[in-house]
Amino acid sequence: MKVFIVGVGYVGLVTAACLAELGHQVCGADIDAEKIEKLKKGECPIYEPGLEAIIKKNIKAGRVKFQVGIDKNINKFDLAMIAVGTPERESDGRADLFYVSETAKHVAQNCSKKDFVVIGKSTVPIGTAMQIRQSLATYSGGKTRFHVGSNPETLREGNAVSDFMNPDRIIIGGDKKAQVALLKLYEKIDCPKIVTNARSAEMIKLAANFMLALRVSATNMLSRVCDVTGADIEKVMEGVGMDKRIGPQFLKAGIGYGGSCFPKDTKSIRAISDHHRLDTSIFDAVIGINADQRKWFCQKVDEITLFTLKNKKVAVWGLAFKPDTDDTREAPAVDVIKWLLEEGAHVNVYDPVASVKKIFGSEIKHCRDMYEAAEDSEVLLVVTEWDEFKKADLKKVKEKMLVPKIVDGRNVYDPKAVRNLGFEYVSMGRP
Repeated sequence: MKVFIVGVGYVGLVTAACLAELGHQVCGADIDAEKIEKLKKGECPIYEPGLEAIIKKNIKAGRVKFQVGIDKNINKFDLAMIAVGTPERESDGRADLFYVSETAKHVAQNCSKKDFVVIGKSTVPIGTAMQIRQSLATYSGGKTRFHVGSNPETLREGNAVSDFMNPDRIIIGGDKKAQVALLKLYEKIDCPKIVTNARSAEMIKLAANFMLALRVSATNMLSRVCDVTGADIEKVMEGVGMDKRIGPQFLKAGIGYGGSCFPKDTKSIRAISDHHRLDTSIFDAVIGINADQRKWFCQKVDEITLFTLKNKKVAVWGLAFKPDTDDTREAPAVDVIKWLLEEGAHVNVYDPVASVKKIFGSEIKHCRDMYEAAEDSEVLLVVTEWDEFKKADLKKVKEKMLVPKIVDGRNVYDPKAVRNLGFEYVSMGRP
């Protein structure tokens, strides 16, 4: 099939590359001319394992191309996918659909085909497909009959290529023609395909991310109970996860979730519930626990440094919200660094791929490696669980540090082994 994808950010770019890998002819369009020029050269603007290689391969094979904006070229394609950003509105936490609406408008104005399928790929509020349909009808002047569907992405950053090619399921919503087009698009992928209406498809994505955020926050709340009682959260959740009704996934204590999905989608479904005057207490609890877990971590830092960080050098390992990505959106590290600066600390940071230079500039030291970050520090904070940190030479780290103290926000290390090396060590929910 021939697929025109609008928006080549994280979701759109992975979708474009992987659909091309499946043998489809794909064009990725974006208003960012600089990004498009890089992509035409095979340069990937985001860090995602395996993605750049697929882009280069399919550019060479002629299966994927990139262009600036939407034009009459869209009429050469079988369907369009809208994968533009839906940032959170500051006023009420709902997703801002401005870019979705503008995309629908430009698709309608440029499309002259008798029938055309338009699919929403971005994570959006329930009812967005209907709004897209109305916008398309308004701006097309009736010359095209649009068939609108919803096909929300289910990609994990750091595992996106694998998730696309080997998904747990594919969610297909919309009218009959949109459903048929999507089933054909994904016919080479062997997995369950959930076929439903657009509203249900939109709800599935929001509900799934909320349920995962709920598990993370529940585990983190239980880790605090373990902290004050002397229980070990890892053994507790190992036992809990063996219950087949619960399972072991997303039961790991830490400093809280981040990224572009869990925070935004939980707030979005909360805003929808509030709009319809439904009880929002469960959403409020998940959001509140996640925010408080960062404060709980900072409290541990406060205690291990004897409640004074002024003029102390602090090493921060990890900036991305999770390993194998350069995404720092809603990342716990950003909040932790802000707090450290407020307390008067001197902050050294290191992450294998992520950067916060645009946020903090020269307020902090951006280090070349983890050992440079640890140099003369009085406490080391582990904020992202990169494999590089798990393999660190802790004897070397201790030699570099002024005071050998570690606060492990991701439970990366074995407490006994680290303490045997001479560190003062605290983690999340473990004695």
